Amino acid sequence: MTKPLINLVHANGFPAGSYKTFLHQFENDYRTVAHNQFGHNALYPIHSNWQHLVTELAEFIKKQDEKVICVGHSFGGVISFIAACQHPELFRGLVMLDPPVVTGAFSHLLSFIKRTPYIDKLSPAGKAKTRQSHWPENTNLVDYFSQKSLFKDFDPRCLQDYASSCAVQRNNRLELSFSPAVEADIFRHLPTNLSQFKHKLTVPAKLIYGEKTTIFPIKHFKRFAKLNDIDLMTLPKGGHMFPLEQPENTAAMVKEIIKDW
Repeated sequence: MTKPLINLVHANGFPAGSYKTFLHQFENDYRTVAHNQFGHNALYPIHSNWQHLVTELAEFIKKQDEKVICVGHSFGGVISFIAACQHPELFRGLVMLDPPVVTGAFSHLLSFIKRTPYIDKLSPAGKAKTRQSHWPENTNLVDYFSQKSLFKDFDPRCLQDYASSCAVQRNNRLELSFSPAVEADIFRHLPTNLSQFKHKLTVPAKLIYGEKTTIFPIKHFKRFAKLNDIDLMTLPKGGHMFPLEQPENTAAMVKEIIKDW
């Protein structure tokens, strides 16, 4: 019998190759696919609420020619949710990992802020647009990124996966494999329309958040989950990047969720 297909949808600024160690945990019982990066195809431009990126995801899934189990991290969890609401025929189920889900009064405030330069201070866009994008070709990127606070709790294998996938050798140096401007622009357009998908999700779904996540207060996950009766689960000691901090623990939790899908 053919193994079920998992479609990994990456976080913003983390090419799909960053999840190599995480996806390896599923090899015995599942097949896995992943679109390497979103937002870099002119056919799917970035705009408010990420709808074109949702379409980019849906088109990628259609190419698999079978229903998928979507496992989406952060940005990937949000576009997977919207795609599942709009195209349920493409999904066997959905697991969202620490997604930045904004609903309620804060979504209205953020909708206004998105139209102002202040969004670069409120979101990670400000840091993304000024991030270093190239290094001398002999640079040890594992050492470089290990000094950054975002990566301090990464599993060493996942840090290596990220370093290997986020840069390419070009122009006699190492250059980011994705555009910092695109990364920043994605952050600026965080969806604030998720409430319109109330009662629209018809496929099995779970949301896992990290016990120590700093993306949002936990109440935001709870408010969002009530829109479609999505069960919440917590990964102990996990930060926002927990799939790359605890790949085995995260995969074990995901496998328990999806075993009957």
